[in-house]
Amino acid sequence: MTKEHSELDDTPQLSGQFDIVSKQIIRNSPDECIQFYLGTPDAQVIKVLDTEQPVVKWYRADSFIHANVHGQEAIVHLEFQTHDSKEIPMPYRVAGYAGLGIRMYQLPIYSHVIYLHPNAGLNDPGEYVQNISGYKINIKYKVIRLCEIEGQAILDARLKGLIPFTPLMKPPSEMEPEQWLRECVKIADSIPMDEPDKPDFLSNIAILGGIILDYETIRKIITEETMYASSVIQHWTEQGREQGREEGLEQGREEGLEQGGRNEALESLIEILEFRFPPDEAQHLIPILENIEELQQLRQLRHNALQVSSLDEFRSILSSNGS
Repeated sequence: MTKEHSELDDTPQLSGQFDIVSKQIIRNSPDECIQFYLGTPDAQVIKVLDTEQPVVKWYRADSFIHANVHGQEAIVHLEFQTHDSKEIPMPYRVAGYAGLGIRMYQLPIYSHVIYLHPNAGLNDPGEYVQNISGYKINIKYKVIRLCEIEGQAILDARLKGLIPFTPLMKPPSEMEPEQWLRECVKIADSIPMDEPDKPDFLSNIAILGGIILDYETIRKIITEETMYASSVIQHWTEQGREQGREEGLEQGREEGLEQGGRNEALESLIEILEFRFPPDEAQHLIPILENIEELQQLRQLRHNALQVSSLDEFRSILSSNGS
């Protein structure tokens, strides 16, 4: 689909942008989130823990929340995943996060993996099992696919901490995704909050909605003026300008990273394509992109993905590079 080109289209999306937005939503409304994902009102947040401290940094769990669950102190772990975890299968990742949380806090841990994209998480078993006699390990976690949750119930309950995720949830029967996004934005716009907070709230809906909708559709519903007023969009815009002032948009902090940098660049490229263009169409390119081993080529393609006005134009660039 051909799209209009604007300055906002040129805003570089950080690797893991959907995780960043999801973590921000959790920090803003942690009680609503943990009660929903735990499936019980008998849970209250004590503190949202810092997962960027040195001991946790290597693992980067999305959210560790110190909470009171059924009268007992515990850690609630929420891990947001846009697509299936290919490099490290999710059961291994969750086992690492859970073990780290238990070691650090010495409390029971409730782990959840929340899949944002409707095609993700279909084969996640929800447990890590090591079945060796005398060394058995079994770590279970809850798998939540947002596309299976009835979104209208969240809107009807006016759950502020969950409304930004509703575009990814199951709409009422026969309602098209664009109409469903309009309904989500309508309810979001009616939620009482300080006026300066409204652009961030609506922009979070736009960013997450970009997982399944093309950006042209989103712009019809949430204006660019609203998104530009968002501190999140402003941060990404300024970061992109900073990177551009250095050695080119795609050469900043990834310089010197080898395989790790390649994986990060690939993930970021795929997210940009799915954010700017219809995700179902962009996904057809994933097998081709995964076969590209050169980090510099992925960097250049990511830059191209930010600049082109259509997915066909990006395909043409991809073909001209021999991919």
